[in-house]
Amino acid sequence: MERVVVQDHQVLVLAAGETVADRSNAKGHLFEEFVALLLHEYGYEAPTTSDLNITADGIEIDVNATNLISRQVAVVECKSYTSNVKAQACTSFLGKLQLARYEGDPNVFGYFFAIPRLVAQGEEVARKAAANDKLFRYFNVGDIVKLLRGRGLIADLSQITRRAPSHSDPAIIVAEDGIFSCAKLLNSDSHRADSIIVWSAAGAKVPGRVVSLLKGDSYAAGLPINTLPDLDRSVSPEDREDGSPVTIVRVRGSSADFEYQLPASPEYFVGRGSTVQDLQAFVRQRGGTLVLNAQSGWGKSSLALQLQRIVEDRQGYSIVVDSRTATNPRFVSEVLREAAHEAQERGLVELPEDSSWASLASSIWTLRRSSWTADGRPIMVFFDQFENVFQDENITREFRDLALMVPDSQIPLMVGFAWKTDLVAWTESHPYRLRDEIRSNSTFISVGPMGAREVDTLLRRLEKRLGTGLSRDLRQRIREYSQGLPWLFKKLSGHIIRELETHQKSQEQLVSEALNVQSLFDSDLAGLSPMETDALRHIARFAPVPAVDVIEKYNGAAIQSLLDSRLVVAVAEKLDTYWDTFRDFLNTGRVPIEDSYIVRQTPRAVAELIFAVLELGGDVTVADLAVQLNVSTKVIYNRSREPRLFGITAYEPNRVKILDDVMNADSIDLEIRRRVAAALRRNRAYSSFVGLSERDGNGVAVGAYARELTNAFPAVAAQAQSWLGYARCFALWFDYAGLSIFEDDRLYLPPDGHVPNGSLRAQQSPRRQGSAFVLRTPKPAFELLAELANSPIALSDASSWGRAKRNAMRELTMLRIASEGNGTLHISSNIIGADGKINPGSIVNALGSIPGGSAALDLLRRDPGVSNHDLGLLMCAGNDAEWGEATIFKAGKDFRGWVKRAGVDVVRARPVVEPPAEGTTLF
Repeated sequence: MERVVVQDHQVLVLAAGETVADRSNAKGHLFEEFVALLLHEYGYEAPTTSDLNITADGIEIDVNATNLISRQVAVVECKSYTSNVKAQACTSFLGKLQLARYEGDPNVFGYFFAIPRLVAQGEEVARKAAANDKLFRYFNVGDIVKLLRGRGLIADLSQITRRAPSHSDPAIIVAEDGIFSCAKLLNSDSHRADSIIVWSAAGAKVPGRVVSLLKGDSYAAGLPINTLPDLDRSVSPEDREDGSPVTIVRVRGSSADFEYQLPASPEYFVGRGSTVQDLQAFVRQRGGTLVLNAQSGWGKSSLALQLQRIVEDRQGYSIVVDSRTATNPRFVSEVLREAAHEAQERGLVELPEDSSWASLASSIWTLRRSSWTADGRPIMVFFDQFENVFQDENITREFRDLALMVPDSQIPLMVGFAWKTDLVAWTESHPYRLRDEIRSNSTFISVGPMGAREVDTLLRRLEKRLGTGLSRDLRQRIREYSQGLPWLFKKLSGHIIRELETHQKSQEQLVSEALNVQSLFDSDLAGLSPMETDALRHIARFAPVPAVDVIEKYNGAAIQSLLDSRLVVAVAEKLDTYWDTFRDFLNTGRVPIEDSYIVRQTPRAVAELIFAVLELGGDVTVADLAVQLNVSTKVIYNRSREPRLFGITAYEPNRVKILDDVMNADSIDLEIRRRVAAALRRNRAYSSFVGLSERDGNGVAVGAYARELTNAFPAVAAQAQSWLGYARCFALWFDYAGLSIFEDDRLYLPPDGHVPNGSLRAQQSPRRQGSAFVLRTPKPAFELLAELANSPIALSDASSWGRAKRNAMRELTMLRIASEGNGTLHISSNIIGADGKINPGSIVNALGSIPGGSAALDLLRRDPGVSNHDLGLLMCAGNDAEWGEATIFKAGKDFRGWVKRAGVDVVRARPVVEPPAEGTTLF
């Protein structure tokens, strides 16, 4: 048997008053009288109100009543909302009813009124309760209408007039003058509402005061109001108070890879694998609501278009609309109407002949009575750029009601919302609650920035577009500066394409001049006339702003120029800047994006390079500097990166040149420190450190800081040990610049007035001659030491030794544990104690003398279980070397072995990861 769906009535409580408080007070008394009227039908005398609450969503009232004949006590609760009442309200009342029975008469009656009705789950709860408890009754608005009809207090329109026109959205008016009925009359062609009809049960004339109050209620929505018997349907839509047509703008995707002004079309969409899987899982549900949350520029609109593709790939229908054109509550029903008609054209749904799109309620009523395909083809309506809706409480509530109605109506319709999370967090005003209600009743997906692999894919696309490879420096700068933000990557890429192809710049020049977001925005503004600049800032301040208002204030040609240059986009009849972040820049004068490069070289390594350049006059080729420092040119390229980022050296191809401002400073060291501090303050690594410090309050461990950096740099892929190395490098630079105090492997915020100690020149290590000194496995050395403890060994015998024993001899002599003399190898005098035995403390002292040894010993004393990798990093830094991950790991492991053999009590090292493969360099 086919289910007949009857449209619920609304209950409109209308009251006059000079202020909002006066009107709310009058509504409360009217509603009390209305509830008393309902209870009187069951033989109860006037109830006593125990609680009355009037909100923007409706009215809540709790009363106690006594039966006129049996004197039986009843507990009554009535909730009248704009949307169905949650199940929790019913379960809460049932608990309150049982408590009343425990505390008093066990036969207390319970009456629960829910207007319009409980949600489906709540209806089930109420039915089960009524079946098991004969003293409990549940009433929805349908029950109330039957009761009022039975008493002759309301009547159907067909009972009042013989020519009852097509109508929807029936409502009961509760006013001081009595109870009346009303409905919206429908246009026979469009099935939209074009007027409202109001009538009384007896057919008597409706008082003008009631009509006036109804006209001011949101139900009227600016429609003309007629009364019976004076029905006049010759009203045109233009006669409405709010007769402006609703404009629906569909979100349009890009037509190329690097068109950053528009969201990415599905054919140019990259990655987001886990999020796309979540979207696919949502589509398979064939119903419900979805919320996409992300910050500006993280790809919400692109994901909405990707969701549209997913739906259409399943032979479904989807529409993605721009919510910035939502200027009145009719927007929701108009979008549903357009979507339903287009879905019907594709054969996905068949609408009833008596469809109504007069309101959200009647639109959902129409969709519930429609015939839907049984083959599972989905229908999706998605509202993008939704944060603008929060500016209007009535519109926000309409969308909130949509989010509540769709899942409860059990129709195979999916509704989606996307809004950005980097808005001011409301704590008192309306959007905070309404927004959370939408989110709590929806499938929630939080979108993050792109990952390293997705950035790699885009970099390959950029290289393909350019027809050439990108330099390592340029690739890294794009990766770090884009911060995983799709729009920023595309904007940077578009700029790079123009600079390389149009302006014939080299990649080195481009890195030095343009990879700064503010400079890109500055270049956007550079070619504008004063009028265009003024108009652009006006649009940014009031966006989205009606185009007619802007054109009245500014020259039309200037506005067209901004549109042609894509600095301004048209959203129906409104104008907005091409991106939220650009709008923020125009309004605040700054870009709310931090620098995001990673420092990989320690101050010691950079100091050696800087002062070598200064010794050579401040400007030297990479090849000459490599010879001077006895390192490879690759090492020079690596070490010269940080000085460029800090603004110490210029971007010169194949040269390292100290900037003139640095060379001419009164104190070069102080100028370098100032520039380093200024650069690091702009880096998100510094704000991450400050955030951790403020949360923890007792300094930040390097390990915790390393984990925080992985979140701060989502587009950078590295192993856990590498992040630890990056954290140490940042810590050392912060300490040098006076931005932190780095002690005992922890970073502390410095006190006010803190002056950093030392200078960059003091960071230099003695110039290396040859390779670094690294200890090997201790067993051969200690076996050789045991032999030497018995007697010296003739050096002539060493020619027959194997490699391990020869290396052991070299290690013992470099540690000065053993010495050569008179043709023999013998133990050094300070190694033998007074008892004639080897002194372990002397060996430990010898281990502390090697590069990195002292720091490693200190760390072992503080933390005996420190990982071998952490020890190896200290050895690496002490040797001022560039080691692979496996070398770092082994150096730490072998050093621990030497310390243990020397008699120091150490414990098993904490594992970090399995020993990594060779080939990955840390610095």
